[in-house]
Amino acid sequence: MRTKLPVPPPDAARWFARLRRHIGWMLLVKLALLAGLFTLFFSAAHRPDIDAAAISERLQLQGNPP
Repeated sequence: MRTKLPVPPPDAARWFARLRRHIGWMLLVKLALLAGLFTLFFSAAHRPDIDAAAISERLQLQGNPP
């Protein structure tokens, strides 16, 4: 015995495709915004140049390291 499955109306697939497309675009926009924020706040341009002399001065170390 086979049972008949209900057939969705023809426009049901249309709204689901629109929803899926909308969610996809929103995810792409969010990813682009996150990438933009990451480059604004964590890019190499915001990092100071640090060398051994600057570190020893900051830590107030004197003389040669052991």
